[in-house]
Amino acid sequence: MDQNLKRVLNIYGVFLLISWILVFIINQETYTRSETVEGIGFICVVLAIYFILVNLYHKSKFGQKVVVWSLGILFVINCICFFIVY
Repeated sequence: MDQNLKRVLNIYGVFLLISWILVFIINQETYTRSETVEGIGFICVVLAIYFILVNLYHKSKFGQKVVVWSLGILFVINCICFFIVY
């Protein structure tokens, strides 16, 4: 079960990468070249973090704790940024 979940999450990550790259390719007239490069770069960085966290979570109990704390910290940062913007 655990390996199936890891495989599904990795497939989902690959799907996200392909779909976002397709969005930028299909909508070339909407985005400038600079925005496209920044968008693809951002998605690659986010997905790299995603794959690291997925694999770390399935590696050990300590990895699970690291992932939970990482997600908690990202949530707090997201909330702070939300209130700064609005």
